Amino acid sequence: MKKKQNIRTLLGMSQENLALILQVSRSQIAMFEIGKRSLPVHAMEKLTTMLVHLQNEAVKSKAKKGISVEEQNYLKKLLLKNNHQQLLVERKITAIEKKQSAITISNKLVSHLLKDKNKMNKNEFEILKAIERNNHEVLNYATSLLQLELKKEVLVFEEKLLRNKLQSIN
Repeated sequence: MKKKQNIRTLLGMSQENLALILQVSRSQIAMFEIGKRSLPVHAMEKLTTMLVHLQNEAVKSKAKKGISVEEQNYLKKLLLKNNHQQLLVERKITAIEKKQSAITISNKLVSHLLKDKNKMNKNEFEILKAIERNNHEVLNYATSLLQLELKKEVLVFEEKLLRNKLQSIN
């Protein structure tokens, strides 16, 4: 009996609407639900057709593994966040590359100037040596640059995954 009551709930209809569709009276639906009466053959056939259709739709929706609008929006937000992170990493990479370039140029210049020790006083020599030491300490940007380049590659890969997921949904 309870299964028959669940049929109407499953269909999402009131007794009146189900009765209209099945071309029976509302009281016949009520009696059918409590198990005191059977429905006419034509009504049972329509009811069976409706239930089969619902079952097929349920199978299709499970096969699609449909994603809700909220999930799509979440993926889009992740994509925006990823793009922003890529931009930040790219800026950091550019800044480190500029520093490395400046240090390389500075080192070459200092090395050239240090060749002529005889032409400079002790103060100039000490200043050039201090610049050279400072440049060697700052030259350890290579590991930072490598980390940032790896992070960028991961972000690019993540972006591809997010874009593929969004495209597969649409």
